[in-house]
Formats: sequence, structure tokens, C-alpha cells
Amino acid sequence: MQDTKKLTDSEAVREKVRAGYGQIAQQGSERRGGGKNCCGAPAAEVEKLAQHVGYTAEELAALPDGANMGLSCGNPNALAALQPGETVLDLGSGGGFDVFIAGTKVGGTGRAIGVDMTPDMLSKARRNIAAYEQRSGLSNVEFRLGEIEHLPVADDSVDAVISNCVINLSPDKPQVWREMARVLKPGGRVAVSDLALLKPLPPAIGQMVEALVGCIAGAVLVSETESMARAAGLAHVVLTPKSAYVEGMVDWQDPLYQKIIASLPAGAKPSDYITSLEVTARKPGPGVASSGAAANESKPLAKVEVFDPAMCCSTGVCGPSVDPKLVQFAADLDWLKSQGVPVERHNLAQSPAAFAANATVKATLDKHGPDCLPLVLVDGDVASVGAFPSRVEMAQWSGLNPSKTLYNEVIGELVALGAAIAANCQPCFKHHHQRAQELGVSEDDMASAVNTAMAVKKMAERETLQLADQMLSSASEGGEGSCCCSSKSGCC
Repeated sequence: MQDTKKLTDSEAVREKVRAGYGQIAQQGSERRGGGKNCCGAPAAEVEKLAQHVGYTAEELAALPDGANMGLSCGNPNALAALQPGETVLDLGSGGGFDVFIAGTKVGGTGRAIGVDMTPDMLSKARRNIAAYEQRSGLSNVEFRLGEIEHLPVADDSVDAVISNCVINLSPDKPQVWREMARVLKPGGRVAVSDLALLKPLPPAIGQMVEALVGCIAGAVLVSETESMARAAGLAHVVLTPKSAYVEGMVDWQDPLYQKIIASLPAGAKPSDYITSLEVTARKPGPGVASSGAAANESKPLAKVEVFDPAMCCSTGVCGPSVDPKLVQFAADLDWLKSQGVPVERHNLAQSPAAFAANATVKATLDKHGPDCLPLVLVDGDVASVGAFPSRVEMAQWSGLNPSKTLYNEVIGELVALGAAIAANCQPCFKHHHQRAQELGVSEDDMASAVNTAMAVKKMAERETLQLADQMLSSASEGGEGSCCCSSKSGCC
């Protein structure tokens, strides 16, 4: 599918995108070849692609059938660190993939809204609502027809705006960023995963219609993305390139990327030009400085760098079993990013050069060996050695407002579950379990709260028994009361 006409007319671009995604909604694109998604992965690899960019197997299993169409280039849901009771808006919501995941995170007291300009996509998403409500027990999602340049959403009405590989499709990206700023509440946040350019594409690629629909021809430079976000009035703009997505598309022999390779100069790779880009930002409001003088007068947030031991990845969701500590830590880092904290993470198996290039890390490794990993630096100084710190610790180290509480309704229900275990109160546990489910709390998180409560309870019982043993040892030695129940009947 090649069009020699320059893709510069805004309405022409919009119509090509609408037509392309309408076809995907109905029957898949030409790139599917009997089963491929628009951005490249074979149908059998769609779930693998989603996990590759950060979604958990649990999140994917809970989705309505067909909602995951393989159109993601990142995980803005994790990046946004959504909380129960929040209103979240997804730009270019497609079949509802990110909206349904967001709905479970904001819970019964929250709202997840999707906006898409393609009627066929909107119909597909709305058909999926019934399955979502049946599986989740929640009725908190909706889908609206509209262009992301002109959102059908009220001013100052949403807590978070997310978008997954969609803004690059817009012919008027500055207007999209202005719309995001308009609909956000003061202090609200943006979490975007998109494709961006590290350097300009060769002209031939920029004129491929399939490259436009495939999220590449419309991409702009990373620096332009930052400029547009700041010009819209957003603050704490943080951009994090993720090259692994593009490299994965090449490894999967995606036909679009193979065609791009054929159009590149000899020896060049798609990842030399294209990257998946995470963008976080905030709308100025209470506790959030603007991009102007006020921001310069406020103390900048400290940079957090994490140096992991050698692992296949740092998410905790790969391999034969899930590591809950790694999953929680990854979520905590995403939350830091959403608050505007500069965060970098390096894996010894994947980026050993980062370890060698940092004098502090190298010196710590030379002194303590690999047992010092994970190693956390804050503004270049060692903050934690050999363990994953908590969200509260990292928030304090990075300089986030200490008066900002991390306690919320979800944490309250997890604490209540632990208290019910400690008190052996079955009605209490049933009540708080149901409430936690309504808020979208995962079974894994509830199990962690129960296990923690049981560990504390057992420790208290053990220490009490030890104290009793110490205090009564002299009286019980050889005495009639040496039996646990002071009986001669042999009850013990």
C-alpha cells in the first residue's frame, strides 16, 4: 500500500488513519497476512508483545476477548500509577485495551474513559464492556467518539491522561498536548507511551502510508515532543527512550520494519532512528510548580538510579514464576516517574557498560562484589545497597513533598485485611476482602497483606512463648507442672 502524494494535509492524514484503523477493527490490516496486528507482532505473539512492553499476565488474562489487538508500544497504565477513585482518560482507546486495565486500577469509585475517532473501533470497545463488567464486577468504563485534537471531555475534569502509540498519528500534535492540559485537573498528570524519532527518517519512509498507520511516519523527534508538552503548559516533563520495543519488532520479522530496513542507508538499523518513548508530565497546581520562574525557584527533584543484578529483565514477570518484590519495585519506580522524578534503571546483564562508566558503582562493586546489587544512587550518592527500597524511602530521598501522604483507600483495605487476620475475625475479613475487590486490588496484593499479618502474628506468639518458657523454666523443671496442661493424664 503505497501513496506517492505527500502526507501533509491534516484531513487527508486523519482519513487515512481512520480508514486504516477501521480495517484493523473489522478484519485486521494487510500486514496481518492471516493474523498480524497493525504494529507488527504475529497474532500468536500479541500477548508476548504486551508482556514485553510491561503488562502482567494477570492484567492480560482479565481482558475481554479481542481487546488486546497488539497496538501497544509501552505501558502507560503502569507509568500513570493509577489510584482508586481517580478519573483516567485514554486517548485513541481502540478496542478498549488500556481502558479496561485502567478501570480495574481506579476501582468502583473511579472512572475510565476512552476516546477514539474510528466508529468501528468504538463499536468494538463498547461490545467488550459487558464482558469486562462480568469479569471485574465493575461498571466504571465508557467510550466516546471524538478526535484527540478536540476531546469530548470537560475542562479540569480528569486526574490522569494516558495514551499508547496514538499521538504520533495526529496531524496536529501541539493541539493534542494543549487538549491534555485543558482536561486535566490542576496537579493532574500525563503518562504517554509513543513512538518518537532519534533523528529524521529518510523521506521515502515518511511517505509510506503503511508507515503512517503503523505509527512511524507520523512520529516526531524526542526533543519536539518535550517542546510541545512544555508549550502546552505542562511541568515536570520527563522523557525516557525505550529501544527494546523497536528491536523486538525487527526480531519478529515484522514486514513494515523489514520494508523500513530496505529504505535505510547501508548499515543503519530502525533503532538508530525510531524509539518507544515514555513521557510523564504534570499540570501545574497545588504542590506542582509550573515550567516558568516558579519551577526554577523550587528545589529540583533528585535523580534516582537503580543498578540491578544480572537478570533477563527487571520487571519480575518473566521466567517460570513472578517475583512480587520486583513487580512492586517496578511499580514504585513508575510512580516516581509519574511524580516527575528522573529515574534510570540498569541491568547488569543488559547494560554492563553503565556499571563500568559510573565510578561510584564500580568502586562499590570492587569493594563488596555483586552482593551489593541492587544498588540505588540518589543524585550520584549511594542510598541503598543489596536491597530494593520502599516507595516511601525513595520518595523521601528524591525530595517529593513529605507532607504528601502515600496512604489511600487501597492501602487502608490491605491494612484492614491484615488486622482481620490478627484478630481472627472472619466477618471482618469477608467484608474487607469484598471491598478490596471492588477497588480493583489484585489477589496477589491481598495475599501479601495476609502473609505479612500472619508473619507478624506468628512472631508475636513465638516471642510470648519464649518469654513464658524463660520465666517459668525454674518452676517447671522436674515439677508436676512440666506437662503443657499441668495434668497427669497425659493430655500433652
